[in-house]
Amino acid sequence: MLKTALEGKIKLKDIQVEVLSCRPIQGNGIVVKTKTPEMLEKLKTTIMNDLTLRDKCQVYIPKPRVPHIIIFDIPPQDGDQAAHENNFILQLKESNELTDQEIKVVFKKKGRGSLQNWILAMQPKNYQEIKDKKRLRCGFNSFRFKEFLEPLRCFGCYRFGHLKRNCRETKPTCTKCTANHDPKGCTKPHPICRNCVLYNKSTNLKVRADHMSNSNLCPMYLREIEFIAKHTIYG
Repeated sequence: MLKTALEGKIKLKDIQVEVLSCRPIQGNGIVVKTKTPEMLEKLKTTIMNDLTLRDKCQVYIPKPRVPHIIIFDIPPQDGDQAAHENNFILQLKESNELTDQEIKVVFKKKGRGSLQNWILAMQPKNYQEIKDKKRLRCGFNSFRFKEFLEPLRCFGCYRFGHLKRNCRETKPTCTKCTANHDPKGCTKPHPICRNCVLYNKSTNLKVRADHMSNSNLCPMYLREIEFIAKHTIYG
């Protein structure tokens, strides 16, 4: 197992690298999160300088994340969705006098009623041009928006880093306790967060775990948001 091989060859304390999380992915790979980008570079260099590890694995560092925003309550349209998205972005640039740089629709979420919330990725310069606005104009319309820092989260096991459709667990995890059952039938009198319990076990720390696993005030959820912001290029 790759993680075991890394643990056997690399002493994180010796190279002053702090790993926040390590999770498996398809193809026998792993995704490692470090506290800072500099630590990630140091870990990569250490792996590539070890002949045994270099023969066993390849190391890829993803490109830095550009700013994302979520625009609320956009009316859906029938027909060519790519054309609809391109026209929306063009109007967005013109109406807000944005510098002509790449803006793209990353994905869409359900909004109020039949409306949609769009998540857009944009270059740092464009984000700086709009970040202090309360609404974005788009032709004859205007829309609420905010920065989008929501981490990838599974709503089956409530762990971070993957979606429910890719979850390896066959039974859902209760949001109120750490057992595998429907939360509607949970009889536990007080909630306990699975992510915080696992974090405390792996680090010997004591973050508060007296909340539900899907709470937006969960220390692990807030840590994920902080991690995303720290690895976003704002210009």
